[in-house]
Amino acid sequence: MLSDMSVRRSLLWTYGAHLTSFLITFFSSVIVARLVSPRDFGIYAMAVAATTIMNVFMQLGLAKYIMREAELSRDLLRSLFTVNFFMTLLYCLAILVGSAVARFFANSEEVANFLLVFAIFPILAMMEFIPSALAAREMRFGLISALAILRVIVLAGSTIALALFGFAYMSFAWAQVITFGVTAIAFNIAIWRPDVWKLRFVGIRNIAKFGLEMIGIGGITQLNTRLGEMTMGSLLGLGTLGVYTRAAGLPATIYSNVFGAGSNVVFSRLSNDLREVGTFHETYLRFMRLLLGVLWPMMVGIAVLAEPIIATLYGHQWQAAAVPLSLLTIAAAITVAIGMTAEIHILRHRTKQQVRIETWRAIFGYTAFAAGATLSLTLAAVAKVAEALFAYFLYRRPMIEMVGGPPGALRRIYLEALLITSVAVLPAFVLMVWFGFSPATPLLLLAGTIFLGVICWALLLMRLRHPLYQECARLLRPSH
Repeated sequence: MLSDMSVRRSLLWTYGAHLTSFLITFFSSVIVARLVSPRDFGIYAMAVAATTIMNVFMQLGLAKYIMREAELSRDLLRSLFTVNFFMTLLYCLAILVGSAVARFFANSEEVANFLLVFAIFPILAMMEFIPSALAAREMRFGLISALAILRVIVLAGSTIALALFGFAYMSFAWAQVITFGVTAIAFNIAIWRPDVWKLRFVGIRNIAKFGLEMIGIGGITQLNTRLGEMTMGSLLGLGTLGVYTRAAGLPATIYSNVFGAGSNVVFSRLSNDLREVGTFHETYLRFMRLLLGVLWPMMVGIAVLAEPIIATLYGHQWQAAAVPLSLLTIAAAITVAIGMTAEIHILRHRTKQQVRIETWRAIFGYTAFAAGATLSLTLAAVAKVAEALFAYFLYRRPMIEMVGGPPGALRRIYLEALLITSVAVLPAFVLMVWFGFSPATPLLLLAGTIFLGVICWALLLMRLRHPLYQECARLLRPSH
């Protein structure tokens, strides 16, 4: 059984890497935003949206297949390599077709050029599939964390360098190619398994069945998001889409680095708890208290301070992203309340139920987003808040049922997190009301209210004996 110490150590490795990655990504995005135009971001967003839609039907979740199998033979790895090999070729072909369509039918030379280069990166990513999945299976989080930091350093450095040399929107495409070339080499140096680079077609049916379930879980959400972005780009223009994706980037980065990092480790613990004791509610509820205690104050704080954040970090040319940033951060905060939906449905063998929920969510979400995008950027962001609320009410009862535990446990966690968030954000909120939510709010006063909010947050955590306080106290306690 996984010990608390091993889980804690894995979380420390993972969060350390994600914090480093977040800081590098965040500051590099600030630099890049001053080197390229909103239109360049719009071209990048449109191209990525197109490739993501293609990739929705090819994300078979084979790394999770490797992680869950009790016995992992060389022959099974060869079968997995075979499936991944052909899906990668199909993906590359789809990108090339998309490039041709953009060039000859959609009259979009920029998107076509981007896709032409972008088609190289899946081939490089294919070469790190087996070693990276084996590293995750073997709980080698030190290696995974180190290479995650290497990935973000190379990506940030190459993007900035290419933008400085005038590559504009193509900086993003070539940076992806360079980055995956470096990390593919690094993963294969760390875990050298050329013996599995051989085609084998035995057992592919079971792999395909697993892959279809994973497509149903994650693909619909991505399809909804990327179709919405393509619709916005068509209705409001690539410049507006660039502003929207700039606003969406910050909450998405925070969500993936704080929630995504922890959920990968906690999923292993939940699975182990279910096998050993038949339930996992204690681990899940503790994780949600930790998660909401950090993310809700952070996200609501960003929503309150959106105007000066955009003005300070990205410059006044991006000021139109402030209101969408505020709304999209609130939407992300609502989504956090139903954390780990995919993982819980997988553990409870109820993936078909989640496919139905995600289908209804996608229909509602895309319809609302497209309707909002016909009128304005702000209304499109409002639609994302409505979609998050809709998803919460769809998932609320199934999640309570599957997680189990004492009645009302999740509700008490939400109320506790609301109290913590209110106390932490109140000083900044009062300041912004005083200055009329102006982007020119004095930075010294902003820093002071943020510091005061952090102090109030920490004192309340201590008073509540919150798990965040307990974990920090454990880390600071001298070892003997």
